[in-house]
Amino acid sequence: MMAGLFTRPGSVCFLQLSGISGFISRAFVFTLLTSSLMACFINNANGQAANNTCATATVLTVNGNCSSINGDLYLANTTNPTGGCGSRADVWYRFTVPANSTFVTITVNLTSNPSSLTTGNTFIELFNTSNCASINGNSIGGCNTISSPRTYTGLTPGATYYFRVYTSLTPSANPTRWGFNICVSSNDNCATATTITPGSTINNGILFGASASPGIPVGCATGMPDDDVWYQFTAVADHAVVTLSGIGTNLSASGAMLQLFSGNCASLNSVSCGRGIINQLSGLVPGDTYFVRVYSAGTGQTGFNAAGGSFRISVTPSAPAVVSSGRMKEMYHQTILSSPNTIDNPWDVTYGPDNKLWITESKGYRLFRMDPVTGARDTLLDISQGSTFLPVPEQTFNMQFNIGTNNPQGGFAGLALHPKLLDPVSPQNFVYISYVHTYISNTDPNGIFYTNRLVRFTYNTGTGKLESPVSLCDTLPGSNDHNSQRLIIAPVGSTSYLFYASGDLGAGQFSNRLRPMKAQLPESYEGKILRFNLVPDGDAGTLDQWIPNDNPFNATLGVQSAVWVTGIRNNQGFAYDSVLNILYGSSHGPYSDDEINIIEVGKNYGHPFVIGYAADNNYNGSTAGAPFPTASGVSTCPVITNEAANAAAIGTMYKDPLYSAYAASQAVVNNIWNTNPPNSGWPSEGWAGLDLYTHSLVPGWRKSLIATSLKWGRLVRLKLDQAGTAVVPIGGQDTVSYFGSTNRYRDLALSPDGKDMYVIMDRSATTSGPSANNPVVPACGGCVQKYTFLGYADAAGKSSIPASIDVSPGIVNNCVNGTTVTINSANSNFWVPITGPDGNILAEIYANGQALGNITTSFYTHGGPIRTRGTARYLNRNITITPQNQPSGTVKIRLYFTKAEYDSLDADPLSLVNTISDVKILKNNDPCVATIASSTTLINPVFSEAHGTGGYMLQADISSFSSFYFGTANIIMPLTLVNFSGTYRSNAAYLKWETENEVNTDYFVVERSFGNNDFEPIGKVAAKGRTIEKTTYSLIDPKASLRGAGIVYYRLKMFDKDGSFTYSSVVAISIPDIMITSVSLYPNPAGKEVILSINSFTDQKLSWQLIDNTGRVLRRKDVVVTKGANNISINLEQLPAGSYFLKVDGPFVNSIQKLQKQ
Repeated sequence: MMAGLFTRPGSVCFLQLSGISGFISRAFVFTLLTSSLMACFINNANGQAANNTCATATVLTVNGNCSSINGDLYLANTTNPTGGCGSRADVWYRFTVPANSTFVTITVNLTSNPSSLTTGNTFIELFNTSNCASINGNSIGGCNTISSPRTYTGLTPGATYYFRVYTSLTPSANPTRWGFNICVSSNDNCATATTITPGSTINNGILFGASASPGIPVGCATGMPDDDVWYQFTAVADHAVVTLSGIGTNLSASGAMLQLFSGNCASLNSVSCGRGIINQLSGLVPGDTYFVRVYSAGTGQTGFNAAGGSFRISVTPSAPAVVSSGRMKEMYHQTILSSPNTIDNPWDVTYGPDNKLWITESKGYRLFRMDPVTGARDTLLDISQGSTFLPVPEQTFNMQFNIGTNNPQGGFAGLALHPKLLDPVSPQNFVYISYVHTYISNTDPNGIFYTNRLVRFTYNTGTGKLESPVSLCDTLPGSNDHNSQRLIIAPVGSTSYLFYASGDLGAGQFSNRLRPMKAQLPESYEGKILRFNLVPDGDAGTLDQWIPNDNPFNATLGVQSAVWVTGIRNNQGFAYDSVLNILYGSSHGPYSDDEINIIEVGKNYGHPFVIGYAADNNYNGSTAGAPFPTASGVSTCPVITNEAANAAAIGTMYKDPLYSAYAASQAVVNNIWNTNPPNSGWPSEGWAGLDLYTHSLVPGWRKSLIATSLKWGRLVRLKLDQAGTAVVPIGGQDTVSYFGSTNRYRDLALSPDGKDMYVIMDRSATTSGPSANNPVVPACGGCVQKYTFLGYADAAGKSSIPASIDVSPGIVNNCVNGTTVTINSANSNFWVPITGPDGNILAEIYANGQALGNITTSFYTHGGPIRTRGTARYLNRNITITPQNQPSGTVKIRLYFTKAEYDSLDADPLSLVNTISDVKILKNNDPCVATIASSTTLINPVFSEAHGTGGYMLQADISSFSSFYFGTANIIMPLTLVNFSGTYRSNAAYLKWETENEVNTDYFVVERSFGNNDFEPIGKVAAKGRTIEKTTYSLIDPKASLRGAGIVYYRLKMFDKDGSFTYSSVVAISIPDIMITSVSLYPNPAGKEVILSINSFTDQKLSWQLIDNTGRVLRRKDVVVTKGANNISINLEQLPAGSYFLKVDGPFVNSIQKLQKQ
C-alpha cells in the first residue's frame, strides 16, 4: 500500500540486513524498517522519469497545435550516442511524421520555478532512425538549445523519429527544479492545420522545408504553390483579415501568398487570395471554420533557410470582449482590429473624412488606411529604406539608414490630413507626414543625431496612394530621445496652419546628457512647437515659402522662423477645440509633472527652468535632466534654484500649464532626483496622444481631454470647464483612467459619433510595469484596439451609473433633443444612457435583450411656476422617447430630473408631494410639448431615489415608449383625440381629425409650419362641445405649396370653454418635388465669398438677408430667379470671422441657412 502511494509505478524497494549479531529489539527493527523504506519511497517519488532511456521513449502525437506534456530531467541517466552531441543526462521521445508532411517543430518550455534548467543549458537532439538500436551516427539537425522552437525539415512522411532532451548539468539535486513541457507540431497539411484565435498572432510561422499538399483546388491561387503550411480559425463575424508580417527575406523575395478556404480538408472551397494580406470584407459565416494556406509564389525553395522562410500570421478582428472602464463603471466592447506584432510600432492614428483610420507605422515607414469595422487595411505609402513605392526621382524621400542598426525615437511618426481632404466641392487632398530621414552620428553622451523631415504628399483618389512629395522642412533636428514629431492642423484667425512638435531631443539625459539644451533659444527648433503654412505663400526660397510671415520670432531673428512657442520638453500630443479656438498640447515631465498646456502664440512654457506649476517649486534643488547618481547630476539641464523666480524672470510670456500631473505635494522630486529610484517610483504618466471628446453620447464625457499614457498603459481623462481653461473633478478626483494594460498606449482617435475609441500601442511593454487598474486588459503589443461604448452594467436591478454624473438641465421653455442612441444585440442587456445636449444624464433603458433600434428623445423643461392641469400639479419636465422598434415585452426605464424641478413641485401645497416616493410616472402619447395634451396612465416606480446631490430618478417597468410626465395622480383630459391625419392632392393639404368623449370642448385652431418650428394659425373649426360619440372634423389648406417647402407641418390647438388648451401631435405632409424651391450655400465654412444656390421650380422674385448672430440685418437684396438652378455670389471680404445666417424669402420659399465665415 505504501509503495502504491509514494513510488513511481513499477518501482520496488529492497531492505537488506547483514553483519548483525545478538538480540535485536522489535523497536529497533521497526525504526530501521520505517526510516529505510521511507527514504526509498521518497527517492522513487522524485526519481528517474519513465522515459529515461531510448527504449522507454515517450510517444508524442504530432498535430497542428502544440499539445504539451510534462517532462522531467531529475536523476536522468547519461547516454552517449556516437557522432552526436556527447554524453549527457537525457530523457527520450519519439513521434511519427504525419502523412504528406516533411517537417516538425519541437517546442520545449521550462516549467519549474525556480528552475536549474535554462534555455542555454537545455538542448534537443534528433536522430534519423526509427529504432533505438541505430541511433549511433544518426544525429541530425545539430545540438539545439531550447531558446526557441526548433524546426526539422526534410523528414519522411509516416516515418518514426527519436529525439532526446538533455542538459549539460548533472540533475542530481533539488528534485523540483528540472521540469519542462514539450510538444511536437506540424502544419504541413490541412489535417494538421494550426488554430489561430481571431485577434491573436502566431509568431513562429515557418515555410522552410514544407512540402506541397496534394489535391488542393487551385481557385484564385497564383504563382507556384509547391510548398505550403496550414492554419484554421473560427469566424467571429462575416468578415476577417488574414495578415502576414515579419516575413523572412527568402519568402518575401519569392512572394508570401495566402489562400482562404471554406469547407473541410476533404472538400475545400477557395474563397479568396492575397499577397501578404487577405481583406475578406464579407461572406463568412460566424461560427464556421475556415482554412488558410501559406505558400511561396516561386518555384521550389532553392536558397531558403529557416529564418528566411519565417513569418508571423494573424487573423482579425477578435470576438468583442466586454471590459469595464473602472471607477466610472462604463462598459465597453473591446475589439482587436490589428493583432499583436502585425504593425511595426504604430505611432499616429487619425479618423479620416473617408471614415477610415489612417495609421503611421513608425519602424516600418508605412502609412496604412484601415476599416474601423473589419480591420481591413491597405498601404498608402512605403518610404522604408530601399522601397520602390515612389518613382525613382522621388526615392530620395525614403528613409536613408538601417533602422535595425540606428534606431531613432519615432521614425515614421506624425500625420495630419488637410481639412479639405476629399472635400466634394473644393478638395485639397494633401497629407502631411513627419519622419526621421537621415542618421548623422552617435556621440554618446554628447548626443545621438538624426535629421527629420516634414513632407506634404498628395493623395491620389484614383490609385488610393500617396504621391508627389514636397518638403516643407528637411533640416529638422532629430534624436533617439524626445523626438516628438506630433502634428496637428488648426486655424489661427480664418487660416489653417500646420503645427509640429519638436522635443528637446533628450538634451540633458541618457545618451544625450551633454547635448546642448536649446529649448529656451528661439533661434533653434529644439524644444519648440513650430508653425508652417499648408500651402506655400510665394516667398522667395524653397522652404521660406512654407513659413508664415507673421510667425512671432521672424522680426526678432531677422529670418523666417517656424518657431511658434518655446520652452517645450517633449510635446507628444495635440488637441484642438474648434468652438473655443483653443489648442492643447500634452508634454512629458522629467520625474513628475507631465503637463497639459494651452498653446498660445509666442509663449514660453519654462523648460528647463520651470517644470509643472511654477508656484509649487517642486523642482527646486533638482534638474530636469540626469539624476544625481549619474555623473553627479552633471548635464546640460541647469540646477533649478527657484521655479517661481525663474518664471518671473521669463516675464509675461511665461505660461503655466493648464494641468500638471502629480504636482507637489504628490511628488517629492528632489528626493527622486538625488536617489534615482526605479522608474516605477516616479509619479509620472508619459502622455503621448491627446484628443478632445466633444460628443454628448457618453455621460459626463463632453469637453474632456483624453491622453494616452506610455508609462502606465492606459487612457487618462480630464474634464474641462465650460471655458476650456481649467480641469474640474470627475467623481471627486482630478482624472479617471481607463483600460489599464501592459502596453504603451501611443495614440488614440475618436469616431465622429462619439461611440468608438481607437487606441494604438507600442510593441514594447510599459516602462514601469502594468497599471494597478482592475480589470487589466491583455497585453497586445503593436495592436489597434477598438473600444465601443455599451452603457452600464445592471447591479441588483439598477443601473451602475455613478451618482456623480449630473442630470441634464435642458433649455428652459424649449423642447430639446437628447442624444440619439442605438440598442441592438450588443447592448440590449446593459443600461443604455440617453443624455442631453450637455452630455449629462436624461434617461436610461434596459431592453431585456430586445433590439429597439435607433432611439430618439426630446424633453421639455418649464421655467415658470409649477405646471397645472385643472387641480392637478405636475413636474416642470416631460420626456418623450421614440424607439425605432417598440418592445415586444417589458423593458426597464430610468427617468431623471433635477432637484430644482422636484423642489418646485414639492413646494406647491396642492401637489400632494412630501417625499420622492410620492412622485409617479404619468405616461401618454403626447409629442414633446409645453403642456400636457392628453390623458395619462399612471405607472408606479420600482425605485424612486436621489441621484447625487442635484437630481432624482424614477425607475419603472414599461411595455411601450411615448411621453412621460411626473406627478402624484393621473391626469384625465376632457377630450380624446382619436387621430389626426393629412394628405396632399390638387395643390392643397386636406386635414382630418376624429375625437370622442368631448367635455366642454369649445373649438379647434389648425396651425401650420414650414419647417422652422414656427407655427401660425390658418383656420378655426367649432367643436360640438359635449359628446361621447366619435366625431369627425376637417379643414383644407389651399396654400400648402406656396412657400416651396418640401414638407409642411400641421397641428391642432384644442380649446376648452374655460380657455385652456392643448396641442395635438404634429402631422407632416410631403409636397411633390415639382413645387419645391431648394436653397443651399457653398463653400461653408466660407472665405472671401459664398455662393447662394437656389433651385426653383418656377420663376419667382425673392429677397435674401445676411444676419449676424445678434439678429442684425447686415445686407439685404431682392433678386429674380428663373426656373432651374441659380447661383448668386455674395462677397464676404469685409466681414469678420464668425457665425451668420442667410435668410431667403419668397412666394414659394422661406429658408434660413447657417453660414460660417473663416
